[in-house]
Amino acid sequence: TLASFDGAQGSTWHWRLTNDPVMGGLSHSSWSIDHTRGVAVFNGSVAIVPSLKAPGFCTVATSDGLGIMARFNDASSYSHLVMRVRSSTPMYKGWKIAFAANTLNPQFKSFKSGFSLTPTRDWQLVAIPFRPSFSNDWSAYTGECATTDPSGLKHNCCTKAHEEVCVTERNLRSITQVGIWAEGHAGDFHIEVERIGAGSPAVV
Repeated sequence: TLASFDGAQGSTWHWRLTNDPVMGGLSHSSWSIDHTRGVAVFNGSVAIVPSLKAPGFCTVATSDGLGIMARFNDASSYSHLVMRVRSSTPMYKGWKIAFAANTLNPQFKSFKSGFSLTPTRDWQLVAIPFRPSFSNDWSAYTGECATTDPSGLKHNCCTKAHEEVCVTERNLRSITQVGIWAEGHAGDFHIEVERIGAGSPAVV
């Protein structure tokens, strides 16, 4: 387990919210932890950033060690990042999960992947392959790797042609931060998180 909310040693962290008003946006969110149930709730709304005329972001990430000195459990033996979550907005399109490793810029040089939810309000497991789903070369405008910024800067996803942006075993042994994003799609969002971990599911 990388992060949980039940007080367990080695997976319990402090968390910090960041919303796009830091860059002139209008998005807002809240983050609360119910220690009795062992569940965290991330709730809010992503809005259009007026200056960009594009959707902004809300994110919550662990803050221990400034995101660069904390040491998470070793995930190098596993193939997937796995979360147990439920949502009252499962059709929201802007879900992303990120983790930082071997970087001094954990917010913007983290490994990030989008994910989707099954259209149910029940608890569900989400499993995302570390390779090729995650890339640490993504746009600060959209959170996407398969895109080009308005400035012309092109970003790359994890492929055989761009191994330099892919997750390595070294990275999975050296995770220093975990974060959840609602990004790049305007709308209300709500997600409850029981745990974030790593695993090797037989069927995904």
